[in-house]
Amino acid sequence: MKKSLFLIGICLLFAVSCNQPNKAKQQKEETATSETVQQDQGFSLFTMEAFVDLINQNDEAAAAKCGMTLLYEGELEEDMEDFEGLEGEEGDAGFYVTVFGKDIEKGEPTEMGYDMKVTSDHAYYYELVTATSFNQNLYFDNPADANAFFEKLSQQEVINGERSFSVAKQTNQLGEGYLLLTGVDDDNLIFEISAPVCENGFCLISIYQYV
Repeated sequence: MKKSLFLIGICLLFAVSCNQPNKAKQQKEETATSETVQQDQGFSLFTMEAFVDLINQNDEAAAAKCGMTLLYEGELEEDMEDFEGLEGEEGDAGFYVTVFGKDIEKGEPTEMGYDMKVTSDHAYYYELVTATSFNQNLYFDNPADANAFFEKLSQQEVINGERSFSVAKQTNQLGEGYLLLTGVDDDNLIFEISAPVCENGFCLISIYQYV
């Protein structure tokens, strides 16, 4: 009897030990699937070709290719010096702001425009500030989406939108990485794309066009 109980115990122990790796493998597969679905949901309408068309055209048609609609546009009567990267000239009355977004609603007015109210876990919006130069900003509510987008962009060699661009990884003097997009047919057409910076509830990717 004791011998039988001992054999049963050995079999149970073996069964449990065999089942543990399978459970771990299943949990790992479920996690990977969840991450993949999250990225697919976030970028199902946002191709790299659509992105380069957006930063070149800055209109509703290009924004629609990125899954975005017009949220608001208009002139803001504010001090130009409050905005990094913008330099106003004497006599400037203000500057013009256009914002497109996906899963974003325009909230209460602020001194700098409007609050952005997100309606999903994968919301993002694109802001174009026009003054003496262009200031383009892409904001993601989800840090994982911002990082995935920048990583996806950095993996490209050439992006063939309505205008084609080569993509090169660069590093500034502070050791910070950024991307340089150069026109294939016009090498004077250059965009500098910064890595995501997350603060104030959104992750910002700054887009600077060389002029």
